Amino acid sequence: MGTDIYVTKAVKYPWAPDVYLAFPIVYLHYENDGPEARLALGDKERGRGSGPVETQLAVSRDGLTWRRYPRPAYVAIGRHDGVDVHQAYIAQGLVRRGEEIWQYYYGLQEYHSPRRKDEENRAVFRLVQRLDGFVSADAPYDREGLLVTKPFRFEGNRLILNIDTGAAGYAQAGFLDEAGRPVQGFSVDDCVYINGNFIETEAEWLGKGPDVSSLAGRTVRLVFRMRGASLYAMQFTKR
Repeated sequence: MGTDIYVTKAVKYPWAPDVYLAFPIVYLHYENDGPEARLALGDKERGRGSGPVETQLAVSRDGLTWRRYPRPAYVAIGRHDGVDVHQAYIAQGLVRRGEEIWQYYYGLQEYHSPRRKDEENRAVFRLVQRLDGFVSADAPYDREGLLVTKPFRFEGNRLILNIDTGAAGYAQAGFLDEAGRPVQGFSVDDCVYINGNFIETEAEWLGKGPDVSSLAGRTVRLVFRMRGASLYAMQFTKR
C-alpha cells in the first residue's frame, strides 16, 4: 500500500492486567511508491510534500502478539483547534486524571518532507478520553446486537461494566454454562436493563441482585445483548 509504520510508542497499560497498548505512526507515501495517480499528489506544484502521517492503535495481551486497529485512526489528520493537521505524532505515555486518560501529540499543518514550510501552524495538543476507552464493542441503534465471550473463570462477586448506552439505548448481561445454556437466575433476560453512560456500574439480575459469587470458579461465558450501546470494558471485583 506504500506506507511506513514506525515509532510505536508501546506501553504497558497500568490500570488493567495483561494489557499492552501501542500507537504506531503510519505514513502514506506520495513519492517513489504506488500508482501514478497517487504519485501525482506529490507533484511540486501541489505544494504538499511526500505524504500525510496519522497515529493508529494496536493492542496486545503479552507485548509480543499485536492486533492493530487502523480505523478510525486514533489521532486522525484534519482540523484540530484551528490547525489543519497533516502529521500527527503522539507522545509517549498515558496520564490518568480521575475517570479520564490524557495524552499529548505534536500536530503539523505541513506534510511529511513538505514542499512549503509552515512553522507557525504547529502545536502540541492534549487528547482526553474516558478511562479504558480505547476500543469498544458497538451495537447498532436500529436492532439488537449480541456478543458472547470465550469460556473463562473468574474471582470476585460483582460484574463491573464501562459502558455507554446513551439515553435511548440499553444493554443486558447474562451467564452461560459450559454447555452454552443460560444459568438460572443469571440469564440475559433476567438482567436489569443497563441504561446510561457509566465508567463503572454493577450488573444486576432480578431476584439475585448484583452478587455473582455463586458463579465464581465455574467455567462460564458472558453474553451481552445491546442496542445503541458501546461496551468499553468489563471486570470482576470483590465488594
